[in-house]
Amino acid sequence: MRIFETKHEILDFEGDMSGKLMLPNILSLAIMGSTKQSLAYEVGPDYTHAMGLGWIVLQHEIIIYRRPSVGETVTIQTHGKEFNPFFAKRDYTFLDEDSNKIIQIDSMYAMLDMEKRKMARIPDALVQAYQPDSVKRVPHLAKPLRFTNEEAADLTRLYQVRFSDIDSNQHVNNAKYLDWAQDPLGRDFLLEHEPQLVNIKFEHEVLLGETVVSKVIQQKNQTKHQIWMGDELAAEVGIKWTEN
Repeated sequence: MRIFETKHEILDFEGDMSGKLMLPNILSLAIMGSTKQSLAYEVGPDYTHAMGLGWIVLQHEIIIYRRPSVGETVTIQTHGKEFNPFFAKRDYTFLDEDSNKIIQIDSMYAMLDMEKRKMARIPDALVQAYQPDSVKRVPHLAKPLRFTNEEAADLTRLYQVRFSDIDSNQHVNNAKYLDWAQDPLGRDFLLEHEPQLVNIKFEHEVLLGETVVSKVIQQKNQTKHQIWMGDELAAEVGIKWTEN
């Protein structure tokens, strides 16, 4: 198992109105860390794209002990934890300047055939580069909080997918889903609450030009979210909050 780490100063545009790292940017920085790792091991995006492949995220489970503030420097550690031929589990740890753990992310990945838009086998060269534990079955993460058949959304908002939402795999960047999920909650809620646990599971890729609908159910200290593209469920998100 090869652990990679990189340091990053939280920049002004990465923070929200509270001066803390925006929730979607937690994922952006995590992906930055794993991309830097892949480049350091010479198996970066150009390498996988040359094979017609790209990594896709299936799910993230994020535990937030504290969101760092603008101007803080964090250390992002990541490693490929467990792989089998079709699934890969990766961990991320954010440390503050005193080496305290402030964010922990468990993630599930798969490989995408970029032409067929279907899952593909993970090449052996990638397994050798990351040196994860080889397992027959990669344990699944817990499912997010879900809507029941009897529940109707408290909040609904439409979003148009823009060019800037698309990543090099030609679909919406996974961090954008968290932006769509939390945005309908509004200014007052987001300033008065801190996210503690975020579980996001991706069900269907969203492409340029599509229109998505973000639906939210609010229940005391937790919110449930769905992102829909037409009649396709694109993602489900569960967030547990604490009041400031």
